[in-house]
Amino acid sequence: MFLKEKVLAGKGEIKSDLVLKNCRIINVNTKEITKGDIAISSGFIAGIGDVDELCGAKTQILDVKNAHVSPGLIDGHVHFESSMVTLTQFARQSMLHGTTGIIIDPHEIINILGTKGFRLVLREAKQLPIDVFVTISSCVPSSSLETPGARIGTAEIRKFLDKKYVVGLGEVMDYPAVLRGDAEKLGMTSAALERKLVVDGHCPGLRGRELFGYMSAGISSDHESVTYEEALEKARLGMKVILREGSAAKCLDDFVPRLLHSGISLENFFFATDDKHPADLIKGHMDALVRSAVKLGMDPVEAVSLASINAARHYRIDQLVGSISIGRRANLVILDDLEAFSIKRVLVRGETDPKITAAKYPRYIFKTLKYREITPDDLRIRSGKKTVSARLIEIVPGKLITKRSIEELKTDEQTVLPDVERDILSVAVIERHGKSGNIGRGFVRGFNLKEGAMGQSIAHDAHNVIVVGTNFGDMALCANRLRELQGGIVLAKDRVLDYLHLPFAGILSTENAYAVDRKLKELYSIIKKMGCRLDVPFIQASFLALPVIPSLKITDMGLVDVDALRVIEPVID
Repeated sequence: MFLKEKVLAGKGEIKSDLVLKNCRIINVNTKEITKGDIAISSGFIAGIGDVDELCGAKTQILDVKNAHVSPGLIDGHVHFESSMVTLTQFARQSMLHGTTGIIIDPHEIINILGTKGFRLVLREAKQLPIDVFVTISSCVPSSSLETPGARIGTAEIRKFLDKKYVVGLGEVMDYPAVLRGDAEKLGMTSAALERKLVVDGHCPGLRGRELFGYMSAGISSDHESVTYEEALEKARLGMKVILREGSAAKCLDDFVPRLLHSGISLENFFFATDDKHPADLIKGHMDALVRSAVKLGMDPVEAVSLASINAARHYRIDQLVGSISIGRRANLVILDDLEAFSIKRVLVRGETDPKITAAKYPRYIFKTLKYREITPDDLRIRSGKKTVSARLIEIVPGKLITKRSIEELKTDEQTVLPDVERDILSVAVIERHGKSGNIGRGFVRGFNLKEGAMGQSIAHDAHNVIVVGTNFGDMALCANRLRELQGGIVLAKDRVLDYLHLPFAGILSTENAYAVDRKLKELYSIIKKMGCRLDVPFIQASFLALPVIPSLKITDMGLVDVDALRVIEPVID
């Protein structure tokens, strides 16, 4: 809508398309609830309050009968790829839950496809009715200790900073590079800041002088605080603190009551999910965070503010979205009940029944696993001794961090063997992008598999193939079935038992969230029968390969000591 038309619509010279009558408006600008009507013209809010003069013969009237009306909710930071569905399918599901805007960092796709993948995401985003704002991934790869499908530097980032709906530089995970003054990493932040764009952070545990240095690079937000005290320090120093409540990591139960008790202003806090898995996306999106915050004692208007205007202000998009204000997009949520934040209807750009059309994708997106056939011998760790001391990755259930230990393992005087009785399994990461052919090998404890193996092509962030098992034959079966499928999750015991097909870049399904969730539930049932005790084994496995979260991880390059930032041998000589 052109500015002149917006002005004329506001004056009533162009009559409104739709008017919502008898609203109780959640005003996040003034933190109050006001009564009035809302006039909408060409997808924008033209009037609020007494809007009779904006109505014409063709104006549609919708009487909401004193219902509360909220601004559309905004997810302040999300990797939509964690839902295992495409951006279109993600938008279709999240829109049902009042989420009309998302800030995405598509670094899963970009780690696989590079700038080609970023362009693909931008094209798909433009076809959607919800507002998709994009931050350009700053850490591709997340570390030099893995092999990604692409590498993104300052030169590549500069090409996209001026694109429409690009709002900043994505989470800067490689904080050691920032702190040592790495020219490439600081070049990225400078390029964004020169254009008045934001730079998002990712710095778990960083405090004191190191935090001062990190923030001095222009990094202005963080969603990774491990403790409440850490989050409070960051807020006091001027960071925007993102309160994350996703599928893999949560902080609301711990942080919200203490924030409310402190009495400090929440203007510099906002909500995000970061990662939302299919079952959780079906249950709710940003509406679930609002409900949780209210149950924890937060005022409903404040909770809505953290899920809308606060995020919009951080990303400097509040002149377009984030509030029920004149000239903003008519992204509105009509509620049955404010306290429960139960949704009656969602309007996107003034449409009461927004349509999402199926996206079309190029063929190359379905052919991204490029490794050779794997044999059991490829996955073995060799030793001529009878016993060896092996370093183990120790899973912490429900956490992304891992611990470490050292255990004695037997061999057959050729191969170091897993020990199922002590829950010590073999793990391997296979480089899948056709770059190096590496295979990293090690041992992991925490899955409790008693038989068979599991494998998947979701392994953050480079998304090489990870296989975990009680024996090398079943691990190879998983790896080779994944290669045939061109992506997914596979369970095997003497044969392939079942699988979830994820052919889109090897990490996403083109089906909807319900179909993916049904298949995942079937896989969960099978892997439990195989002995696994973890609630979310596929999620835990996917983060075993992320070499920027302590303490011990595994990539295609080998066993990674994250604390020391180096590859170490899985067996101690």
